[in-house]
Amino acid sequence: MKQLPIKKILLVLFLFLHTFVFAKQTSLNLDLLFKNTNLSNKHVVVFFHMNHCPYCERMDKSTLADATIQTMIQKDFIFIDINTDEKQSVLFNNKIYTKKEFAHSIDVDFFPTVVFFDKEKEIIYIARGLRKVDKFKKILRFIQTKSYEENAFFDYK
Repeated sequence: MKQLPIKKILLVLFLFLHTFVFAKQTSLNLDLLFKNTNLSNKHVVVFFHMNHCPYCERMDKSTLADATIQTMIQKDFIFIDINTDEKQSVLFNNKIYTKKEFAHSIDVDFFPTVVFFDKEKEIIYIARGLRKVDKFKKILRFIQTKSYEENAFFDYK
């Protein structure tokens, strides 16, 4: 019986481990994130966007880049960026999706869309389309203060 050279064995082992580690790094485990959210008592905000979408780019480069918006998000939210054109997998409610499948599973089919979740993984608000800074600040305050428990956003002052 012919023995494999040690270099070939090491190469196969390296490729296997690299693939395994790479696969683990490329999956987005929202189940684990929500488990940690329970400890921090923050809302989860998911920004869904796609390549070659000018409104998505504007939302990212202007609204989400605004210093006040950044401060509010860092203080009171856990922010997740999901580009639905990327192949990374998403684990949510013990089910594995592609990013695009995950978006469709929660009825996101318009971009950009920002979805807010409470710590029980329930969707509490969806903002479809480009939101400018002032409007997005109002949405963040609406979620931060848990005003959604008593009012619809359109009734929120």
